[in-house]
Amino acid sequence: MRGERRRHWRSRLWGFLPVGIAAAVALLWFLTRPREQPPTAGAPLPLAEPSAAIIDSYLAQIRVGIAAYRVKRYTEAMRAFEAAVRLQPSEPLPYRYLAELYWREGSQEQALHTVRSLAAVMPDAYFLDHVGMAYEESELRELAMRFYQEAIRLEPRLPGARYNLGRAYLETGDLERGIAEVQEALRLHSDFPEAHQALGMAYTEQGRWEEAIAHLKRALALHPDLAVVRNHLGRLYLAQGRLDEAIQTFRVLVERAPPLAEARHNLAVAYARKGLQELAIDQFREALRLRPDFHAARIDLATLLLEMHRPQDAINALQAALAAAADGPGQHGQLDLVEIRYRLGIAYQMAGQPQEAIQELEAAVRAEPVHAGAHAHLSRLYYESHQFDRAWRHARRAESLGAPVADLIVALRRVSVEPP
Repeated sequence: MRGERRRHWRSRLWGFLPVGIAAAVALLWFLTRPREQPPTAGAPLPLAEPSAAIIDSYLAQIRVGIAAYRVKRYTEAMRAFEAAVRLQPSEPLPYRYLAELYWREGSQEQALHTVRSLAAVMPDAYFLDHVGMAYEESELRELAMRFYQEAIRLEPRLPGARYNLGRAYLETGDLERGIAEVQEALRLHSDFPEAHQALGMAYTEQGRWEEAIAHLKRALALHPDLAVVRNHLGRLYLAQGRLDEAIQTFRVLVERAPPLAEARHNLAVAYARKGLQELAIDQFREALRLRPDFHAARIDLATLLLEMHRPQDAINALQAALAAAADGPGQHGQLDLVEIRYRLGIAYQMAGQPQEAIQELEAAVRAEPVHAGAHAHLSRLYYESHQFDRAWRHARRAESLGAPVADLIVALRRVSVEPP
């Protein structure tokens, strides 16, 4: 479930503030606010109201900076915003851009000094929290974390900043600090569904499943439409073998989010493990109707059909999977094609079509030479067709990969000389 962490922890309680909107708001604020003199982080403030000429020069530099920034002429933008700071050191907008520009240029210390300067001229924790979220949306997570820390320094009881900092730690794999920050967010604001969600995901990674389930259930009680949370909760039940609870959870998810193919797929898996095979088939097919390139669903459907000794139905499903894969790699790229061909080989073998089975299994091992199962099945097929040299080659490879082929090797020794 680790692969889901980034997607799930990026849930937001508040929206982010895009750069363009931040610029517009700051300019409007500059033109209309009362002229106060807040403290800065180093630069002296003008003692008197700036002249019209200074204001015009400042706005001209801001326009140049924003125009250069938009076309990624970052050095030019940096010079313009630095000039704007010299003209009006108490205005927040240039610092907002300069922090990012310095960071992108690798001048982290200068960027952090700029963050502190922005916090000094705009000591508003909510504003800094939103700026941090905007940076995260621009994939500047470490810089965003500095803004969350400044917001917390200004307002230690701001749960949103605590949550955002904790979630950022979690996304970087720092579970301990991430959990501590999210727990603090919940201490400040217990009815915070995204924070309960984040803790549920983090505890899952730590193997603390019961605590994870408790937080995910609390998140759903507060916000029943969190489809990601309900899906993850169902998967936890499934992993624990709590099939009735998993089925109920996925059924509710299907009712609330009918177009969600993954929910249908997970419900099908739960039904299959419960032995409700026809119900599982219906849900697999519905998942594939919703998303034809959902190769994992096709593979699981074919596997169930093979377990039900319906090889021709499995062949049909897997051939459809190959056709869908030809239009695109699907969720997991080449690995899907390997598994599709592997199971198609097994289906042909079960259906009494050995040549077709060999063709598909050879294609699987060409794409993935360490596929133990494909080597094992190939060794048996070649043994049955008296192609003993090939049977030996694949049997030895399967054995080296840990596949259980000891009985086959004994049988090969009875009918052929073991190659050196």
